[in-house]
Amino acid sequence: MRIFIFGAGSLGSALGGVLADRNEVVLIGRREHVRAVQRNGLKILGDLNRTVHLEAYESLRGLDPPQLLVITTKAYDTRASIRSLRGSVHDETMVLTLQNGLGNLEQLRVWKAEKAFGGTTTMGAALVGPGTVRLSGLGRTIVGSDLDPRGARRIVSAFSSSGLHATSRKDVLDEIWTKAIVNASMNPVAAVLRVPNGRLIGSPVVSRLMKEICGECLLVAGASGVKLTSERLNRRIAAVCRDTAENRGSMLQDVERGRKTEIEQINGEFSARGNVVDVPTPLNDALVSIIRSLANATASEKG
Repeated sequence: MRIFIFGAGSLGSALGGVLADRNEVVLIGRREHVRAVQRNGLKILGDLNRTVHLEAYESLRGLDPPQLLVITTKAYDTRASIRSLRGSVHDETMVLTLQNGLGNLEQLRVWKAEKAFGGTTTMGAALVGPGTVRLSGLGRTIVGSDLDPRGARRIVSAFSSSGLHATSRKDVLDEIWTKAIVNASMNPVAAVLRVPNGRLIGSPVVSRLMKEICGECLLVAGASGVKLTSERLNRRIAAVCRDTAENRGSMLQDVERGRKTEIEQINGEFSARGNVVDVPTPLNDALVSIIRSLANATASEKG
């Protein structure tokens, strides 16, 4: 399958490098990273430890359209990404979001209708430097089949042929909300405390805080028609903390570097949706304000 990875940073590049084993893959990313891949190939450290030679560009202009477009940009770039992609794909191109947060699939379906697929992945990846990523686990990828089961099967087949553990699910929104709740409960707490993920479950006080954030998000989910259980979510949060114990989360890294964070698309979405369904979200509201302040303060120091 001809696959474009749009927003090829850490996750997108690692995913593209794996998919290139059995598919025609093109990375679309930032200039420095793209040029390094063009010169020396994509170096994948960790689980695979190999160099993959594949095409990489800064945009889709002038390229033949893909059969599948995978979007792995930051969630705050979704709207701008759609604007830049219009005219670069054909009507039958399938678009799959593997982004963080809530709201990405809704935006894509306004554009691509049933050819927009929601998805989640637990693949672990970090960008070491231009042209180099570290893969810390292939994880599990789920593709939504609610509107186009045949298309979902094609995507799963392309992923599975390259050795990825991929499945399709009709109720993919449950998976998207689950991942968003896990992120909302962990990422901003780690960013505020400036600690790697494993430290979050080492403190009873912090563990309790994450459970309370999770509970608040679950109330919003339930009132929005998404039924999830607290026992399952709290187990998932603890498991992610253990499995990524040494990782410094993306939100923490963004705060430390004075970059824009995904707080609005994660906790901010729970606040906004809670307001719509009349569910108070004081913890999410507070985390949004704190992360905004931290990011702004770091940016001012570096500026």
